Amino acid sequence: MARPRATSPRCERRSPACAARSRAGGSAASNDIQAAAEAAEKRLAEAQAQADALKAEVEATARAATTSAALSRVRAALDSGDAYSAPLDDIAAAGIEIPAVLIEGAQGGIPTLAALEDSFPEAARAALEASLLADMGDTFAGRVSTFVRTQAGARSLAPREGNDPDAILSRAEAAVKRGDLQAALTEIGALPEPGQQAMAGWTAEAQKRIGATDAVATVAAAAEAK
Repeated sequence: MARPRATSPRCERRSPACAARSRAGGSAASNDIQAAAEAAEKRLAEAQAQADALKAEVEATARAATTSAALSRVRAALDSGDAYSAPLDDIAAAGIEIPAVLIEGAQGGIPTLAALEDSFPEAARAALEASLLADMGDTFAGRVSTFVRTQAGARSLAPREGNDPDAILSRAEAAVKRGDLQAALTEIGALPEPGQQAMAGWTAEAQKRIGATDAVATVAAAAEAK
């Protein structure tokens, strides 16, 4: 670092102006050094800020990739009925809140659409029988007809119009086959109370799946917003 030039004794004796010029020169040199130091410090701070921003961007990209992969694994597990606690841990590690319904099903898996479709006929037969027995009719012939139907266990397999329990269940089953569980639950909600109670186990399983798939969509939206 250059030192300010000392004022020459000869210059001071010769002229006050000479001494003043010498002191001014030293002060200017000192100011230049200070300005250069401040500029260097500013450039260093800017470089550090850029490095920090780049690091944060790289880390965010890595987190997003990990979360996306974990979500894909959760979706696959929902389709297969497998457990999915490991990918759920990856999602939580990214700072994303996990809905309770996903946590509850992580160890044992969620009912698959195929399983719900397979179990629907038996539940529907029980619901139809319960609904019919709840309303046997006012006449002897009507009661006999209802009894025969409940014993036969016959029901419509193709969707049809109508408000009777058989028609309702036929539309509910059609909704299950096309993967629209919410529509199936809406139909089941129109059954007489005994019929709804007979379907309660199946309904609970369907609600688990709906809740889990909705929760995955919520998590995916939260991940995109990060």
